[in-house]
This record gives sequence, C-alpha cells and structure tokens, in this order.
Amino acid sequence: MKTSASLACLALSLVLTACDESDVVAVRIRVRPDLSGTITASALLRQAEGAHTPLETRGVGWKNLVDLRCATGDFARLSEVGISDATLSAGEGEGGLCFLRLSLPRGPKVHWARELVPLDAAERKSASAAFDPSGQAEDVGSTVKFEFTLPSDSIGNGVTPRPRGTKVKSEGKVATLIVPVETALGSGEPIVWHVTWQK
Repeated sequence: MKTSASLACLALSLVLTACDESDVVAVRIRVRPDLSGTITASALLRQAEGAHTPLETRGVGWKNLVDLRCATGDFARLSEVGISDATLSAGEGEGGLCFLRLSLPRGPKVHWARELVPLDAAERKSASAAFDPSGQAEDVGSTVKFEFTLPSDSIGNGVTPRPRGTKVKSEGKVATLIVPVETALGSGEPIVWHVTWQK
C-alpha cells in the first residue's frame, strides 16, 4: 500500500472548515465500485519536548500545544485493509449487495484508540483549547470518527452492541460511526459496525 503524508493541507482543512470536534481524529475510507479506494487518517500527538511552534513569532507566549498527524493512502481491496487491532471485512453477495463489517475491540489495552488519541483527559482539554481558544470546542480528541464514502447510497448502517455515546449515521453515500475514546478504553464487548449498499 502506498502511503503519502498530507500533513499541513489536511490539518488546515480539518480545522478551518470547523465541521465539529469529531472531525479532528478520524479514519475516512472512500470505496470505489470495485472495492478499491483510499484511506485518510488523522491522529492527535503529544507535543514533543523542544518541538517548534507552528509559526515563528515575537511577543507571543504559546500554550496549549498539540500536534496533528495526517496521512492518506490507497488500497486495492477493502477486504485486505487492516486497521491496528480492529478487524475489517468486506465483500459482495448475491445480486450485487455489498457489505463491510468493522469490529473494534474495547478495553484499556486496545491499540486503535490509543494510536489515534494517546492523550489523557487533561491533555485532550488542552488540545481543545489549541484548536478553538474561544472555548466552544470542548471535545477535541474525545471521540474517534470512522467514515465510509460508498460508491452508492447506504441501505443499512448499524452497530452492536451500542455502548453509551456511540453514534451511527447515514447520509446518502456517507456512513459514519463515532466512538467516544473513554468507551473504547472501557471494558466490554467489541463494537461491531455493519454497513451495506447496492452495487
């Protein structure tokens, strides 16, 4: 799989479009009719010791520093994509009915949530202030968004079990799952997301 970093452009587009806080930490997958496609991921990172601020300035006392890492890559078959310790399966059934199934393990040692948001609650609060000093964005990094853009409209979108705070949504070709980080790190059964569409 070829991977190319699109750091600054994607980071700026995420912040400047100001959709909502759940757009900051996300895994977005665009699926083509042949089940190939592209994947884009964005994750928060702790500010490294001695790291530079994003802009050279004078007379400014910087605070609330956080890094955002973004990358985009291509895949040949959705069924061959692996995402950390999550399990993804996909395929086509009779009559051109296509499906995907994403299983997200839960618990204090899961990798997928910690890779995307390695910050604790206090660091996430500081990250929110870095993205929006007005204080309106309070939940940056508190959720992870999984978003699939399908070749045709979603006809099914559901999650089991449905722990508190977990949300699913479909709008035309876009199916979305939002999982709170605290839910991911809590004990419980894996969160299993099913999406279907007609080819």
